[in-house]
Amino acid sequence: MTDNYITERLTESYKALVTLSVEAFRYLALINGGAVVALLTYLGNVEGNNAPDLGVPLLWFIGGLVACGIAMAFAYFTQLRLFNDLLLTGKFSTGHKPTLWLAILAYIISLSSFSYGAWLAIQAFEQ
Repeated sequence: MTDNYITERLTESYKALVTLSVEAFRYLALINGGAVVALLTYLGNVEGNNAPDLGVPLLWFIGGLVACGIAMAFAYFTQLRLFNDLLLTGKFSTGHKPTLWLAILAYIISLSSFSYGAWLAIQAFEQ
């Protein structure tokens, strides 16, 4: 195999990773934001005191949206660091690892917030 082939494959793999990351962030924003809209719509259509208390699940979904935004910001800073390393030195360093791990942590928090908010909403509807 030629070096050109390996470089091309690495470039395409990296592009695919970036695309998957973007889709993952869209997914988080969609599920958390969609849950907020769905619960608010439901509450707007329920009359009187028949509505379950959905305030806490809404807070968890909003927290999931905030964590998603934080994860996206750290992912941006990770990419910026990688870009600057490559531009200035011609190679990658490990200086991007802290922001990468913070992005991963915020992503996990966002997904967990959605899961817990959904569980709380289900519990509220069962009562």
